[in-house]
Formats: sequence, structure tokens, C-alpha cells
Amino acid sequence: MPTPLADLQERYRCASPRSRALFEQGRAYTAGAAKGAYYYPPHPLTMARGQGCFLWDVDGRRYVDCANHHTAQVLGHGNERVEAAVREQMQKGIALGAPTGIESEIAREMCDRVDTLERIRFVNSGTEATLHAIRLARGYTKHGKIAKFEGGYHGSHDAVEVSVAPPLDQAGPADAPVALPTAGGMSPSAASEAIILPYSDPEAVERIVAAHASELACVLFDPKAGVLDIQPDFARAVRDITRRHGVLLIFDEIVGFRTSIGGLQEVYDIDPDLSCFGKIIGGGFPVGAFGGRADLMDLFDNSQQSTGLFQSGTFSAHPVAMAAGLATLSELTPQTIDHLNALGARLKDQLNALFADRAISAQAVCTGSVFSIYFARGPIASYRALAATDKTLIQPLFLSLIEQGYFLGPGLGMCALSAPMDAEHIDGLVAAVGNALAEIA
Repeated sequence: MPTPLADLQERYRCASPRSRALFEQGRAYTAGAAKGAYYYPPHPLTMARGQGCFLWDVDGRRYVDCANHHTAQVLGHGNERVEAAVREQMQKGIALGAPTGIESEIAREMCDRVDTLERIRFVNSGTEATLHAIRLARGYTKHGKIAKFEGGYHGSHDAVEVSVAPPLDQAGPADAPVALPTAGGMSPSAASEAIILPYSDPEAVERIVAAHASELACVLFDPKAGVLDIQPDFARAVRDITRRHGVLLIFDEIVGFRTSIGGLQEVYDIDPDLSCFGKIIGGGFPVGAFGGRADLMDLFDNSQQSTGLFQSGTFSAHPVAMAAGLATLSELTPQTIDHLNALGARLKDQLNALFADRAISAQAVCTGSVFSIYFARGPIASYRALAATDKTLIQPLFLSLIEQGYFLGPGLGMCALSAPMDAEHIDGLVAAVGNALAEIA
């Protein structure tokens, strides 16, 4: 008989008493966990420290870190070069209220790596990156609406937090999705300003974009790296459609920048007008960036003329984040990326072989070193396919992997590998999944 979820939860509670106590103490001041993504039942683990590809919780247990701080810690924890760069910058000054030069160095490095980046600006998060990129697109085109893909997540501002996880009974036809607000408290007009596109259906995308091209400021495309099985041909079709109808394409690389020196756009062989970045380019510090065509980005250049467009922020291009990010990119060589991609391919192949051998309707979706585990057959290439997956075994598998020393994202989605890992860590994770399935399935 499979072990009941209640038994797994009780074992988890017994093994993490200090984490539970700290969560209960903190929730009175932080309205639950410190941020929404940190909570999962019965309570989140509190981590004491990280080193390499390992985490230790406050109860003294060690885990192989396969969550990787929402994919951001691509070099793992405690990378010597990143820490040295941070210490050096902090000795010079934490925040000086003026350029320090380090922001120009990382800007040059980003533009050298990504062919479509002619100019770039740094902000504090991926949310800010998409906010300013959309504002730039609206200012340039003088059009108010944007198009985004159903299930695409681009941060937590009103323009984009539409149809991120819509209930299927309200979402309309698969080839003509309805725009639905995702979070409470959003502007009543937010949904009406968004046109929703379906993933992996180029004919529907063509029809919808053609119908709304005259009012669209941009199409925002999140390739859902490691979450949906998006094919390069579809990405190229989106680029062709937007170019044919004269609509700007903003490519969300906030997760996808791990896969190649030039990002997923290099892998897919597309040339967006603007791109948004985040996560790994801050070396573990809060960061975001957006950039692209010079004629667009130069509208922010207030040293030349006033265009009515402006982007700034107290902590934008923070020198410590810039130093950490530059050090991270210097370590993220083609050899390192090849190593990460090989680990991802090994994990995907071994997990899918395990599921087939056990005759379990499950699969691993992997883009480079970012992966998700789903309980379903058939391709997971759209939000509708993802929403239809079986969620029953997700928490039991997550808790069993915790017990065996592997820390994944609580929904088993958008997990990530890091450079300090090797084949032994991958093989151990696959064996742990097999052990878990033997107990819960």
C-alpha cells in the first residue's frame, strides 16, 4: 500500500522541529512566510547555510540543492570568485549615489554575449525589467495593449499578471484564450489591456496578432524554460509573425539565460527587439535588466534629449550586484554551460527511462539545466496541457525527496542544477525519485 500523505507530512514535521518553530514565530510578523514562494505545507524548511551544491537546514540536515534559489544560483553557493568580487566592491563602497564603472563593465559583457543587445539598462528584478520594457514599447509605438502567452509569468505588476494560471472553466477556447486577472487587487483595466495567445499553436497566434496588430505595443514571449516543452520552431514562428505584422517582440530570458552564452534566443535562432534578464546576472543579489535595439533603448538617453521616457531607481545598477553578476558571468564559460547542459540531459534521460520502466505516467521536461517533473503522458507544450497534469503525487514525491536529502521546488517545477554538481549528484537524484515512487505510487 502507498504511504499516505499524512504519514509523510508527520515524518517531515518530526525531522524539522526548529524549522517549524521559526516559521510559527515569523508568520505573526510576515503574514505567513516571508514571501509567497517560500511557503509549502506543512511548513517550509529554514535553511542555515549553503556551500557548493548543498544546503543545510536549521535542524542540521544536508540537501543537494535542486531548487537553486529559483534557478538563480547557477554557480552554486559560496563561489570564491563571486565572493571576492563582492568583498572588493564593499570595501570601495556599498552604494555611492553615482556611477562606479562596474555597471559599464557588466553592460559591455552582456552586449558582447547577446547579439541583439545594442544597449542595456539594469534594474532590481525581473518584474522591473518587464515593466520598463513594456513601458518603452508603449512609448515607442503609442499603442496601449500588449499580447502575452497563456501561462506565461513575467513578474508581479498589473500589465503582465494576467492569465498566468487561469481556471480552465473560465479561460475560453484553447485557440482563443480569455484574459483573466491572476491576483486580487489588480487594476480593473489590466485584463482588458492584455491579449492572450496560446503556446505551441502558431496558426492561432497568427490569427490573434493579425486581428490586434494596430493596437499592440508588443508581444511578450516567455519561453518557459524547463517548464513547458517549447520547440525552437514555435519560437521562430512567433518572431516571424510579429515581424510580419510590425509588432515589437520582447523576449523574456529571465530564466533561459543559463542555456547558452547568447541565451535561449541564440539556441532558438531568433532576434527579439527587446530582451529581459534577471536571476543569474546578479550573482545572487537582486537584479534585473532589459535591453535591445539602440533606436528603442536610446529613448531613455536623457543626456541627448527629452523624450518623455525615463527609467531610474535608487538601487538600479547597484554596484555590489553588478560586481557579483560580472564575476558570475566570467565563470559562466562555454565549458561551464556545456557541463550544465550535459547534466540536464543526463537527468532528463534517466528520469524518463525510470518512469517508462515503472510504467508510471510521468515525464521530465528539461531546458538545459532547468527541469520540471510532471505526472502526465504526451507533450507538455501549453498551459492547458500543464494544467491537466495529475497533481496527486507532487507533494508526496517532494516530501520523500526532502527526507532523502534532495531539495527541489515544492511543486517540482522550474527546478535547477548548478555548476558544482556532477554525474553522481544526478544519479543520486534519479535513485531517490525511484525510491520515492516505490513508496508513494
